[in-house]
Amino acid sequence: MIRRLHNSAIDKQKWDALVQCSHCADVYALSTFLTIVCPDWHGLILNDYEAVMPLPVKRKVCLKYLVQPIFSQQYSIYSQRSLLPNELNLFRTEILKFKSIRINLSMPLFGSEKQRWNYTLDLSKSYADLVSAYSENARRNCKKAQENNLECVQTNSVDSVLQFFFTMDEQKNYTQHEKQIRTLVNACESEVYEVRRGEEKYAVAIFLKTKSRLYYLFPASSVLGKKYSAMFLLIDTLIRKYAGSNMILDFEGSEIDGVRRFYEGFGAVGKPYYFFEKQILLL
Repeated sequence: MIRRLHNSAIDKQKWDALVQCSHCADVYALSTFLTIVCPDWHGLILNDYEAVMPLPVKRKVCLKYLVQPIFSQQYSIYSQRSLLPNELNLFRTEILKFKSIRINLSMPLFGSEKQRWNYTLDLSKSYADLVSAYSENARRNCKKAQENNLECVQTNSVDSVLQFFFTMDEQKNYTQHEKQIRTLVNACESEVYEVRRGEEKYAVAIFLKTKSRLYYLFPASSVLGKKYSAMFLLIDTLIRKYAGSNMILDFEGSEIDGVRRFYEGFGAVGKPYYFFEKQILLL
């Protein structure tokens, strides 16, 4: 039996426990994260929380539709076992009840998805082994940052880092979501880094953190930070800290070649995810 429930009727403790123990565990499906990025989210629940899937529901007038929320890369069906074909069909049927759908899935469910790419780095190797997989360009840029006397430090000054982040957002892509970003960073476990020389900041980044994954979110560099390769030093510092651990550094994906090469320069490996779209409506 499968049920579709509004999040207000979901047992959040059971939901989060299953997501965290799932073979495809990620931060995007945790109830706190979901409520911040999509307050009206629903969930599909198989039997007594044997498998679950978030549905990012939004409304316009009387129409309910599914659309991938900002800051949330993809969703999956979260379970501790492989699902039977008839169980997968139950999820497909419920999803297709929505007339308009634009979501990212960790696996193809419908056969008509468009493939996209995420980039991750397994940090279980030693730092020496991880550095040996850096591209020549990445090594050169890390050295450049050091030669310009930049240092990367972990900080508790979340407000200061976010202020820098929003100041660098010249296109105002994120400033309009400032309240949501601040809520997300404060509600979820996170680590905050800044690259500086003296009191001057050159780059910042905030990583959301789970038991096994670090998500590279909200990075920003100043003009001088880009000139001196500050973000290369920031990523190298994080890799050095977690080398030899069970953590995965999740860069998230990008359709921009230069950004993709930046990720690959640290040895990150691409993994596909899938964009599913049905009947685009003018919403």
